[in-house]
Amino acid sequence: MTFFPTHPLADRVVLKIAESEMRQIGLPDRDATRAKRAEVRLKALLASYPNSILKPEAERRLAEVQNNLGSHNLGIANYYYTLSVDQQKGGLKGAQSRYREIIEKYPNFAYMDEVLYKLGVTYMVEEENDQAVRYFQQIVAEFPNSEFVAKSKEQLELIGASVPEPNPDRMNVLPAPKDGFFTNFRNQLFGIYPMTIDKNGVLMTKDFDREKFELIDQIIENQGDIQTNQIPQSFTTVISDRRTASITSQTP
Repeated sequence: MTFFPTHPLADRVVLKIAESEMRQIGLPDRDATRAKRAEVRLKALLASYPNSILKPEAERRLAEVQNNLGSHNLGIANYYYTLSVDQQKGGLKGAQSRYREIIEKYPNFAYMDEVLYKLGVTYMVEEENDQAVRYFQQIVAEFPNSEFVAKSKEQLELIGASVPEPNPDRMNVLPAPKDGFFTNFRNQLFGIYPMTIDKNGVLMTKDFDREKFELIDQIIENQGDIQTNQIPQSFTTVISDRRTASITSQTP
């Protein structure tokens, strides 16, 4: 990638490098180094190759990686939240900084409603009601189906602030599903964090099918090179089906 950033397969290589990091991502309560590396790779792909056919795949993977990173921060924030709000032992600023970091870095985080509500509560504890109102109102307006809506309305009424109407465009947005007990137990036991990772390589599928004409075959045929117009315009290594091509060539 350092020497051939404009190669026709460069975007696919970057995606595979990101996936190699994603395979090593653990649960959100573990070390986040691999997730951060994958995020850097995916952002680089989207920035360097904005017109790539892999853009939807890269965006999907980036969302998964950022959910992992957001959950990592949420776990730390919730620790400080419990310490400061529930146990009144301090740590309020630690909770606030982590919640704000999630809002700033991961705006599409799956559990943003929880982040907003708890951040609002921390400002209530500090008697900074103007700050708290912003977050409670955002939950009511943008997350109308959230489990935190009723609590947010209660807080707004307690403060004496207006309760906004829900955004009509957000009425069908459902809360992100949470793992059940057995799924969570399995994930904890094996250190699994579900990711969308394609197991095929850049040039050939994982279980190479001799009936398929793949990128590796084209490169061999070209004696080590490949042209842009020879690369499939989809996320696959398969160029054609050998059997179909053979039948077509035999048809008079």
